[in-house]
Amino acid sequence: MEKRILGKTGLEVSRLAYGGMELGPVSEATATKLLNAALDQGINYIDTSPEYANSEYFIGKAISHRRDEFVLATKCCDNMRGIGPMYTFDRQTVLENIDESLRLMKTDHIDILQIHGVLPEFLAGGENGEVLETMRELKKAGKVLHLGLTIRNSNPLDYAYPATHGYRNVQTFASWRDIEVIQIVYGCMTRLSENVIQKAYDDYGTGIVARGLLKRYFANYDVRWEDAGLSELLEEGETRNDFLIRYVLTHPAVTAGVCGTRNTEHLAQNIRAASRGPLSPEVYAEAKRRLNYVGIIAGDTEMQHTPKEPTPFAIT
Repeated sequence: MEKRILGKTGLEVSRLAYGGMELGPVSEATATKLLNAALDQGINYIDTSPEYANSEYFIGKAISHRRDEFVLATKCCDNMRGIGPMYTFDRQTVLENIDESLRLMKTDHIDILQIHGVLPEFLAGGENGEVLETMRELKKAGKVLHLGLTIRNSNPLDYAYPATHGYRNVQTFASWRDIEVIQIVYGCMTRLSENVIQKAYDDYGTGIVARGLLKRYFANYDVRWEDAGLSELLEEGETRNDFLIRYVLTHPAVTAGVCGTRNTEHLAQNIRAASRGPLSPEVYAEAKRRLNYVGIIAGDTEMQHTPKEPTPFAIT
């Protein structure tokens, strides 16, 4: 699988990352099989979190002996005490998370430590507050190599759910001096941040990681797909999921897309899709034109859109 440099981190990562959230409910045997299959088939980017039950434990058990083969990203500010809010954005929680993550995953360092599910207003002091200051200390101590964050999904009642928060906040976060990686919900059917992530990459060299590539966020997901006529753009033998993965990875600012699965065959299918490379410029442009027409838009600064009349298109 193709690998690219993740923004200003300098890390070379596979275009497809394995999302460890799906490891939570599976058996140790299944987790071991999935993780080793991911590495064996070209994935070298593993994304997890203390919040994902058993995920860090399984990573430590299954692939810690292969630690030099993969880039390890986990998260912090996850409240694992069993009382209080799910996320706690303070020094104590960051330190508790990192110590437990290192222990469970049997490693002496995390490649990318990400503040989990954050918005700017959650961090007292912003980039100069205690959370990022603590993360800088961990980086200085060598426990963490690079710093990043994941932007939380918006509420289903918000405009352009689930991408609203990412659209509104990615530029702010990208401007913070120590944030090297931003993970954001973005996909063919959730396009709102398509332009702002390009600007974050161009202006600040931010490593952009997309999630939610295949997730069905809407009850009318199939209707949206068919209204856009995207099935007409599929190559021979290509599935809808293949197209969705390739669409995201065609975006020039997206280094990697996170996909999780509990099924080794689904994992292999996702890897094959990513390995096919980006969509052709003609198909990519036509897909965006069709999506624009049915209102699945890439946002501009006013979140406005003027549809264009469709024209015939044929793959040659």
